[in-house]
Amino acid sequence: MSKLNSLSTALVRSPLLWGGALAFAFFALIHGGLITDVNVIRYLAGHWVEYVEVTLFCIGIASLALRGVDLVAQQRRLGAPLLAASPAGGDDPAAAPDLVATLPAESGYLPRRLREALDLVVRTGSADGLEDHLKYLSDIDAVRASQGYGLVRFIVWAIPIMGFLGTVIGITVAIASLSPTQLDNISGVVAGLGTAFDTTATALGLSMVLMFLQFLLDRYEQGLLGRVDVAAWEALAGRFQSVGEGDSTALAVARLGDVMAQGTGRLLESQDQAWRALEQTAAEGIRQLMAQGSATLSQSLDATLDRSLGAWAKSLASAHDQALARREDRWVVAAESLATAIHGLERHHSALGRQAELLSGVVDATRDIATLERTLEANLTVLSATGRFEETLTTLAAAVQLLSARTMARGLDQVESGRSPGKAA
Repeated sequence: MSKLNSLSTALVRSPLLWGGALAFAFFALIHGGLITDVNVIRYLAGHWVEYVEVTLFCIGIASLALRGVDLVAQQRRLGAPLLAASPAGGDDPAAAPDLVATLPAESGYLPRRLREALDLVVRTGSADGLEDHLKYLSDIDAVRASQGYGLVRFIVWAIPIMGFLGTVIGITVAIASLSPTQLDNISGVVAGLGTAFDTTATALGLSMVLMFLQFLLDRYEQGLLGRVDVAAWEALAGRFQSVGEGDSTALAVARLGDVMAQGTGRLLESQDQAWRALEQTAAEGIRQLMAQGSATLSQSLDATLDRSLGAWAKSLASAHDQALARREDRWVVAAESLATAIHGLERHHSALGRQAELLSGVVDATRDIATLERTLEANLTVLSATGRFEETLTTLAAAVQLLSARTMARGLDQVESGRSPGKAA
């Protein structure tokens, strides 16, 4: 029912409905023969563009009329007090909700201004910024008043556009009526130009009337807003008890503490109830689960533990045997490696002994060579004294070469004989 009432109220206050009804009634009077004035029919019902212009004009007139009726009704209600007289010493800010409840439910400027101003006191718990808020609400109402003429401003803009459209259509019809073969018959051209000029003249006249009416109604509404500002200021300025900055802070903190304490208490109580219910449910579920599955769980655990322990024991025994076998194999390999190393050291020691013997023979041969050199030197001295030096030197060189060849051959034989046992080893 409330939606139906809201819809019916919106339809009753709709300028489209009333404007359309007014335009329909006007054209019905023309077509019914009640309006027979030639100029009226020519300029207001001579072309379909003029029908559109008149319909728009009627909608604009209906919008202005509805707004004017509302403003007049608000002007008459300004004299009646909407709030009770303030007691001595002013009202407590806590009494603001009661004052809001006493305001009428109508949507006029003054009731809405008082309701929004008192809402600030209700939300903040203080009236310190009420005067500034009243100024802000005054600016907001001025903006709302300007926005209320949006439909009228659109119509004032649209009517000349329709007139220009009629002009274009009329000129197009006039140009289309021109014929090179029938220059004497210009009735179509005249009719087209008449349509062009008539629609433009009608559009300009109707838009000027709407603009003038809007101007008058806007001036009246601005005066009403000024009187609303005065009434709201007289009703609320200095009405509430004011507190200092420290007191207001303390009051706000106290109220915040009360709200937090109440909320915390409710939260703790709900959490306590929830935990109790959860504990009861969990305890009951655990008891049922333990009663139903204790035997099965015990058997499953025993069987599983037996199998696991047996498998672990087997695994440990196998690992222990494998470790012992690997340890014995390592000792055998180490003993064999040590024996091989000892045998190799012995062969190396034998080779070193043979090489020492060879070195001793080489030293003896070197000693013999040194003795032979001294003998040869003495012989050379003797030969030099006897004068057969060159022949003796040649013979001596041949003897030295022969001796060296034999000595080297002997050393090589000994070296080869010393290496061959080592290779065999």
